[in-house]
Amino acid sequence: MQHFDSDYGEQLLERITRIPEDATPRWGAMRRKDLIEHFVWVLRHAMGRSNRVPDCSNWFSRSIIKFMILNGIAPIPKNTHLPALLRNQGVTLQETGDLETLQAIIEEYLHLVQADELTPAPHPYFGPLTVDDWDKLHIRHFEHHLKQFSV
Repeated sequence: MQHFDSDYGEQLLERITRIPEDATPRWGAMRRKDLIEHFVWVLRHAMGRSNRVPDCSNWFSRSIIKFMILNGIAPIPKNTHLPALLRNQGVTLQETGDLETLQAIIEEYLHLVQADELTPAPHPYFGPLTVDDWDKLHIRHFEHHLKQFSV
């Protein structure tokens, strides 16, 4: 199984650079800029440094769905959105940034993991995650979006 390490981080950035600015995704409305800002948010969130999203989890998402996604039994569904209540409150899963911002966040995240200094934040839908859980989820999540753009 692939792990979220420096080699993967470099590959991730290289694959993102191959996405044209005006690329149309295979599904959804996300654009390259949105993808980068979403990845910035995800990594900052995993470190406990993002704009907070209220806990949207329940027993089923914390147990069954989390297990199936983290273990590759089920793919991450396409076109998943925040609940309307949160969208109407202006909650987003993006933070301003560009490729250089994303690169710096990847390096910071991996440094914390390697130094055993990462205290992982809970996931808004899956609840508490360990560092290893986040590792699995990052790979599955990043690959999900890279498929969206065929890279």
